[in-house]
Amino acid sequence: MNSKTHNHLDIGNILSEKGISRTNFRTKLVNYFYSSNKSLSVDDILKYFNNSINKVTVYRSLVSFENNGLIHKVPDTNNLMRYSLCRKEECSPISHNHNHGHFICYSCNQTFCLEGVKYPEIISMKGFYVKEFKLTAEGYCNECYKN
Repeated sequence: MNSKTHNHLDIGNILSEKGISRTNFRTKLVNYFYSSNKSLSVDDILKYFNNSINKVTVYRSLVSFENNGLIHKVPDTNNLMRYSLCRKEECSPISHNHNHGHFICYSCNQTFCLEGVKYPEIISMKGFYVKEFKLTAEGYCNECYKN
């Protein structure tokens, strides 16, 4: 099987480096993440594969990808779960460190990582334990704004 599909990336090697079992579906799914340049929902993935993949298989693959530092969850306007690729310097199997904001488009409902928008450093908030901090901007992406 040729796993070098997206811009000569060795998708099989990416899976192996992350300790993820290499299956035909997982190889194609990782390639889809790299080629889409946007966050993906389970419904996006099912549509892409023409509903030929069992939903349980999709969820298991996404959990494996997330647990091994390949993808992370991103916000969505409808409280659906969306996933985006992790950057090598941000994530590992034991830690997801996403110090950037997200942009949600009102029209296409896509969520985009804003790598240039970093979270402010929260040094101390007496009496509070911050478990999650989210920075989300909403509006229209370039593609939707043109239309």
